[in-house]
Amino acid sequence: MKNGDIEMTWVEYMIKAAKHSRGSAAHWFRYLRKDIEKCGSFFTEQDVEYLYNCEELSPFQRVSIKYAFEEGSPTREHVIGLNKKADRNRILLVKEKYEKDNAK
Repeated sequence: MKNGDIEMTWVEYMIKAAKHSRGSAAHWFRYLRKDIEKCGSFFTEQDVEYLYNCEELSPFQRVSIKYAFEEGSPTREHVIGLNKKADRNRILLVKEKYEKDNAK
């Protein structure tokens, strides 16, 4: 993988991402989204295990990366869901309900 002019592995990229997103679950999940897709991942089981045990990741990041790579886990489904487009009609219905409930 290339980050600017620097060549780095996906593991190095995720460690850098973990440092950059520390304290923000939403930001961390966006980094995970870049690698995890329904069709697979660039990571091996050894990579995931290394990151799970990496002290440079926070406990939350280590646990979330472990479950993000576990097929069928809610964490994985959430990360994959970040790649899906929002259902505009559903958003409009939620907005209308919110406006109706707050108009009283």
